[in-house]
Amino acid sequence: MLHQNQLRRLEAIDRWLREIRDSEEFSQLEYSPDVMLGDAIQAVGELLDEHDHCDSKPLNFTDPEWHSYLEQKPVMHIRHVIPWRKKINSFILDAASEVAILSLLTTGFMVVGTIFCHGVDRIEQSRGEEYEPTWIYNAKIFEGSAIASIAVFLGASLTGACVAGDKNDD
Repeated sequence: MLHQNQLRRLEAIDRWLREIRDSEEFSQLEYSPDVMLGDAIQAVGELLDEHDHCDSKPLNFTDPEWHSYLEQKPVMHIRHVIPWRKKINSFILDAASEVAILSLLTTGFMVVGTIFCHGVDRIEQSRGEEYEPTWIYNAKIFEGSAIASIAVFLGASLTGACVAGDKNDD
């Protein structure tokens, strides 16, 4: 059994759907959804007819007063405010995860570069007297970059873990 308030809302919905369907603006739209407004009006009407056996309107309202009462209901807009601490935590977590992912990707490329440079250095060593150790220097640069990138990854992971652990303290 629906409450008085629910029945009032259904009546308002029925009236608003009819107003929309009969409006000139709606007739100009090329709107073809799966369920038409007429179907919605019919469903609301059947629901209201099912509960017609009880007086759904209060006795002290006439129809015009009832409609003006329904139109006066304000619409509430509730804004969800996120505290600064949660915003900062979220920002740090997002930044730490991005840095961690990028540093892992960079580490992978640096390791591949190191392996490539060592391979080319081996090929150059087979030349004998014409060997110049330039590729081994490049390999050491790539090795150092890979180690630094691993350090950045560990730092970002540690930062993210500390910030995420702070959530449990609240």
